[in-house]
Amino acid sequence: MRAPRIALGIRAQLLLVLTVFAAIPFLGVAYIRELEGVLRDAQARALAGTAQAVATALHDRPRLFDAAPAWRLDNGAPPRDLVEAAVATRVPGDPASDLAAILHGLTRTTARIRVVDRTQRVVASAGSLQHDVALPAPGAVERLLHPIYARFLDQPVEDFREDDTSLAPMVRSEVMSALEGIASTGRRGDADPRVTIVSAAYPIWVGDRVEGAVIAEETTNAVLATRNRAFERLFTIVLATLLVGSLAVTAYATWLTSRIRRLRDDAERATDGHGRVAGALAGVDARDEIGDLARGLEGALTRLSDYAAYQEAMAARLSHELRTPLAVVRSSLDNLRQDVLPDAARVYVERAQGGLDRLARILTRISEATRLEEALADTPRAPFDLAEVVAACVDGYRSAYPARRFELALRVERAVIDGAGEVVAQLLDKLVANAVEFATADPVTVSLEPWHGGVRLAVTDIGPPLPATMQGRLFDSMVSVRAAGVGGDAPHLGLGLYVARLCASFHRASVHADDLADGSGVVVSVVFPLAQA
Repeated sequence: MRAPRIALGIRAQLLLVLTVFAAIPFLGVAYIRELEGVLRDAQARALAGTAQAVATALHDRPRLFDAAPAWRLDNGAPPRDLVEAAVATRVPGDPASDLAAILHGLTRTTARIRVVDRTQRVVASAGSLQHDVALPAPGAVERLLHPIYARFLDQPVEDFREDDTSLAPMVRSEVMSALEGIASTGRRGDADPRVTIVSAAYPIWVGDRVEGAVIAEETTNAVLATRNRAFERLFTIVLATLLVGSLAVTAYATWLTSRIRRLRDDAERATDGHGRVAGALAGVDARDEIGDLARGLEGALTRLSDYAAYQEAMAARLSHELRTPLAVVRSSLDNLRQDVLPDAARVYVERAQGGLDRLARILTRISEATRLEEALADTPRAPFDLAEVVAACVDGYRSAYPARRFELALRVERAVIDGAGEVVAQLLDKLVANAVEFATADPVTVSLEPWHGGVRLAVTDIGPPLPATMQGRLFDSMVSVRAAGVGGDAPHLGLGLYVARLCASFHRASVHADDLADGSGVVVSVVFPLAQA
């Protein structure tokens, strides 16, 4: 079994192609993650630089650590301010004011700085972990989308509870490394699980001995805020780009499909119901692929029009060209009849005469269609009662076809149409002759009834159904569906229904041939518009 085909319009196809841009958000996520990693590394290096600068200012200050234990144990107070402690433990020749200015400048950061001794106890500190993160004011769109982003992104918090390790030992890997003379950085959680702290430790040397370490600590709030800000701005731009791109692609696809549909409609209107080219195509001046398609279709329609004109003229041309040789053959046969011929030869002469008569009837029928087209162009139109014409014709058919039984079903008392009664009679003659030839049983029914604002004339016969391969072509010129033996020895060129179509077109009527619902026969119907009052 063949798999069903999924039909997608051009707009759906272009929007499907647009889904390729859905990869942009994933690329944005990867970019934001890389950016966050870079910011974290930069934060760690900045803290390490701060710790190194403070430690450098505190090198070779033994009194800072000698006085610290007694001081802490005597009064139990929290550690001294780092600047005051460093100035109080200045060494000879060290300008206290310069050192105070340096340390004061170093401690005006967003970091918390602590000094620990070799027993990992805090002897001095400065700064706090709680700082408001200053970011540029968001735009209106960003403020609108911020609550949505906040549901998926970790947000920096400033109302956390800061841990208190002022007197407790700070046993951490980076502190232990710094007390062994190796600068180190680390990350850890705070007492508040919403906060992550980055720390950097650097050793303080007194001579050749490490007497303590400087620990610079900072929350990742600034990194989170910067990351979130970048994420929100990037995704706002991405969403706007996708929205504008979708609207642009939809508008373009709508414009493109409208051009294609307009070309399709023009192609359908370019030919009438009988296959004749009735008009030109629009859009042939466009300088794109659709314009090329329109020009190609126009060329094909022109060739079809020329071929159709050739076919329509062929019958008249053939009739004209054959009349002269037919006249020669007829005169020759007449001369032969006047001579004394053997009986055997006279048989052949009679056969030739029969074939000549048959050929003459063929030419007469061919000429009939041609003459009818020319005559209809000059036939005047006038209102007449179709019901009266149909009733009169059916009475004549009962005499013309005595072997068949006719039934007349007039469901309208009066049906006035514009046209010519003799043309309708000719139309009905062809339909009835066709029905009589194909009918295998009685009756042949002729009916007239109201039909969707007009009137419908139908001729029904009981006989074989229509061939499926000939649907839509029965009313074309030179088309016949008769099997061998149907209709007797009379020549059949497929012109009867073609003449009926010409007569119907003269009255602006449509003609159709259909099988009966039960398959018992065929009905040929003509729908006429009523005359305007």
